[in-house]
Amino acid sequence: MINRIAQELKDYDYLLVTKRANLAYITGFPDALALIVDLRTGASTLYVSRLDYRRALALAKADVIKGYATAEIPPREPDEALIIAKNLMDLLKSEAKGRVASDTKELGDDVSEKLQSIRSIKTEEEVQKIRRALEITEEVFSELQLEGRRERDVAAFIYRRMLELGSDGVAFEPIVGSGPNSAWPHYNYGERRIAYGDSVVVDIGARYQLYCADMTRTYLIGDVVPALKDALYAVYESAKAAEKAARENVPAKEVDLAARKTLEEYGFGKYYIHSTGHGVGVEVHELPRISPTSEDMLKVGMVFTIEPGVYINNVGGVRIENMAYLSPDGLIVLNRTRYII
Repeated sequence: MINRIAQELKDYDYLLVTKRANLAYITGFPDALALIVDLRTGASTLYVSRLDYRRALALAKADVIKGYATAEIPPREPDEALIIAKNLMDLLKSEAKGRVASDTKELGDDVSEKLQSIRSIKTEEEVQKIRRALEITEEVFSELQLEGRRERDVAAFIYRRMLELGSDGVAFEPIVGSGPNSAWPHYNYGERRIAYGDSVVVDIGARYQLYCADMTRTYLIGDVVPALKDALYAVYESAKAAEKAARENVPAKEVDLAARKTLEEYGFGKYYIHSTGHGVGVEVHELPRISPTSEDMLKVGMVFTIEPGVYINNVGGVRIENMAYLSPDGLIVLNRTRYII
């Protein structure tokens, strides 16, 4: 990762990184405090809390790892690389002189967007970790039992099963929205008991070795209102249209437009109130942005969601969300689960 970044930032002498997602991406250790990279040599120094020093030595990818504390209590051990300073930001500034790039504007030229752009192009290793996170997620979907259970009981099952299946936890708070709650795109879960006639939107994702999955399926429990049956079919067609539009060097907003036009043709355009997708990596929302106003271009190596939805207030909602990888040979939908289940 450092070599990729050094090539992109070759006009600078140093890179100072302090944001959790960037630290996870570069070093594989999300709990660090900061990273200094000498872009002229590629040498890296990672700063972690003294509490995390031994763990970072075992897990982090950096040339030098230093523990940080504001006081040396108790005294350091003979093999403990410990830095004592009142202010970490001042310490970082003193360590990096010259042309400095940073993801924190107080430390140097802000290159946050550049780092996000680099992160949007996944290596094969990253894609494999995302695939594993998605496999765990799909296994949980295959085991869900909904009717008669409270939304929060389903969410609790999702948390437990993901851990049992080898995830490092959830990539985000699960969404289990039933009945009228399914019409709220960012609802999580509550006391409502899932009943016959409900539309149930389940949006979940596992995290595996720092990488995220993000997937949604809609369950129609029994005899739901006809509008929701029609909406689910329209959303399926919308997702397929977006997939067809997603190609290398295509503006991301054209993928959004393809999804949106399809829903309009089916009469559901006014109920589609969010964007069509987003990149996924060490964060569940990354570049590219697949929205009506996006200025991003699709590139080989990107992994992103395609997730059209319809939300009818006081009735219910439907959403289908898949993950897609733009490979050198074209778009690959990574999901194996049927779109309509």
